Amino acid sequence: MLRTAALGSVLALALAAGASASLVAALDMRQLVERADRVAVVQVVAQATRQDDRSRIVTDVTLEVLEPLAGGAASGERFTLVRLGGAVGDVGMRVEGEPGFQDGARYLVFARRWRGEGAAALYRPVGMSQGVMRVQQQNGQDVVLPGGAGLALVQPVGGRLQAAPAAITAPRTLDAVLGEIRALLGEAR
Repeated sequence: MLRTAALGSVLALALAAGASASLVAALDMRQLVERADRVAVVQVVAQATRQDDRSRIVTDVTLEVLEPLAGGAASGERFTLVRLGGAVGDVGMRVEGEPGFQDGARYLVFARRWRGEGAAALYRPVGMSQGVMRVQQQNGQDVVLPGGAGLALVQPVGGRLQAAPAAITAPRTLDAVLGEIRALLGEAR
């Protein structure tokens, strides 16, 4: 019975969200921080699309660390975040809820190590696009925009899935968000 009710809720949410969203458990800021191996403000240096060892189309996004918060990366260090989707030749793949990146743009990234070690490690965003938040100037100050594009965020409540908010629901100053992250990282020690 519980399984039927939960399935009904999932189907209703999926239909309400439309065909252009992936249904994913909502993560709050604490969960993003706890699940990330690396947290940093970064800038996109380059993007390259390829087929991986499973013949999926993926895009390697080279990120330069501007402000490290967790994970041992130093300012100026580069690492690769892999996102599903892209185009190789005339074949493309799109995964709703995977983050998009713009060359030269800044982002707050929550990434987990996916494959490899050391400098050769590849990372994935925590919670798909929830773990990638654009940083941009608004009214003369840096603000962090909500993540979670292309996702229908849910949480279980009383045996059913209900719509849930993203970690950030409206633009917030970068200083305020970084302060919250640093406080969460301090609690983890």
